[in-house]
Amino acid sequence: MSTLDSLYLAIIELNEALALKLAREAVAERGVTPQMILTTCQQALRMVGERYERREYYLSALVMAGELFNEVLAVVQPFQHLVETEGRAGTVLLGTVRGDIHDIGKNVFAAALRSHGFNVIDLGVDVPKEAFLAETERSRPDVICLSGLVFAAYDSMRAATRLLRRHTAGLGYRPPIVVGGGTMDGDICSFVGADSWSTDALEGVRICQELLRTNRN
Repeated sequence: MSTLDSLYLAIIELNEALALKLAREAVAERGVTPQMILTTCQQALRMVGERYERREYYLSALVMAGELFNEVLAVVQPFQHLVETEGRAGTVLLGTVRGDIHDIGKNVFAAALRSHGFNVIDLGVDVPKEAFLAETERSRPDVICLSGLVFAAYDSMRAATRLLRRHTAGLGYRPPIVVGGGTMDGDICSFVGADSWSTDALEGVRICQELLRTNRN
């Protein structure tokens, strides 16, 4: 079994120590590129997500797999200039809005996006609307995702969406906005003024993929 095959299985089995050992071996192995390592991680994360959808894994497994992906990414970091094509699927700007500090769902979503080839800019939690605008001006993401769980987050999502829409002319484009969280629904999405919504990480990935396809056609 190759090093990459072993790495794939280690991530699926959530074996942190073994996965990091194999990642370091893969980096030093002749003929193995950083992109090959990250592709292996993406495939493993996708399998973890499928097991979660089949209820074979709990939410904690998704979180752990996402953290493990970030640890492997740190191993590959010295070769970052070789793996920037990882963002070929598009760039997503993500953050939990002002007034909310919940981050488990956001982190799971970020891991799911990365496993499908997206470049993710994660602003963290309790993010003011101005920070979303400033980062949009700087990085020009393909999709903006606003996360929130508590009731107060809905007003913050609406404020951030309105601010971004007011600056459409200045930005030179209108990035789609997706809102997410365990209590999200269509009514809240309409209140916020977002383009789409989701309560599920993998469904959110599919929404982002569809928005990119629509905007690129």
